[in-house]
Amino acid sequence: MSRTYATPAAIITISILFPVLGTLTVILRFYTRRKTKSVLWIDDWLTLPALGLEYVLAALLLWGTTTGSLGGLLPQPDDPRPDAYIFSNSDQQIRLLQIQYVADIVTVWAFGFTKLSILYFYRSIFCSRRTIRTAFHSVTMCMTVLVSVWTVAFGVGTIFICGAHPVNAWGTIAVVTTECTVQVPIVEGYAISDFIMDVIIWLLPLPRIWLLNISVRQKMALGLVFLVGLLAIAASATRMAIYIAHHINPFAQSDGETLVTYLLFWTMIECGLGVIVICLPSLRPMYKKRELNSLINSFKRYLYRIPTSTTSSALRNNSLNGLTNSNSSNVNLVRPWHPGPTTSPAVGHNASMAQHPSNTEQRIQVTREIELIRLDSS
Repeated sequence: MSRTYATPAAIITISILFPVLGTLTVILRFYTRRKTKSVLWIDDWLTLPALGLEYVLAALLLWGTTTGSLGGLLPQPDDPRPDAYIFSNSDQQIRLLQIQYVADIVTVWAFGFTKLSILYFYRSIFCSRRTIRTAFHSVTMCMTVLVSVWTVAFGVGTIFICGAHPVNAWGTIAVVTTECTVQVPIVEGYAISDFIMDVIIWLLPLPRIWLLNISVRQKMALGLVFLVGLLAIAASATRMAIYIAHHINPFAQSDGETLVTYLLFWTMIECGLGVIVICLPSLRPMYKKRELNSLINSFKRYLYRIPTSTTSSALRNNSLNGLTNSNSSNVNLVRPWHPGPTTSPAVGHNASMAQHPSNTEQRIQVTREIELIRLDSS
């Protein structure tokens, strides 16, 4: 299978990279909750089983790759007939079908936990007792129930795709064709419904975000955080297309391991991206504080450089006239980020300097420039 992008090296890379990145984002999520003293809720705890199942999927792919079942062509049967592959039962083929069978079960539950986590996150920030009668509250509740039923139904259904004898799922193709007749509709229905629900869930909060009383720029930034999930949706769409292509006539070619490898490759990507994306919105406080400090510093620089208020007028009079007396050594400012008047140490310092005849206009100007440099550096 060297002709494909799903090479053994690529499979090993994503099977190691995504669990590591997922672990880091989940740790940062819980760390952020602790730093902000936020109460851990259902959406936080659901990330743990999703991450654990991602590790199981990664282990399956690593096992298949290191044993020659994934990323390469299966051994050709000794029988030269074109349809001999139907009766082939090499160790690599049996292992490949075992991996596919277990991976289908694991990913149903992993995707279910991921979807429920993001839905509960939506409800934690957009829903309350006051919003019980709103459409968003009702839609998210219905989606939560739907995802729960979907997870249980397909999670159990994939176990019994071959009836009461799961061992038939990794038999020869001839056995699978006759004993696993419900495999095609179950797995194909699972892939299509998974993609449709992903689209609905990730687009669900966008209208709500647009109604928030924040600037358009902030709305776009917040919306982009959720739209990062489009990467996971793209992986889901690719996986769905491969499922459909594989199951339209699944036993018509002897190179079926190529499609199975493609399928597991994109399944790993979707699972890995899902865990990462559901944690991104929760990490916003980590960089929100920096953005707030930047906004505050910009506002301070604006007050100093464009004197239009009473405070800036006092500064201008002090610097130009060298006042020897002042009614107050401190000038009150109103910070937009904190209610009530506060005292600006920098302004108070300039005003107190103006009380002494030896303080000239040049010294005041130098002091103001030093303060601006400190603001820029902070």
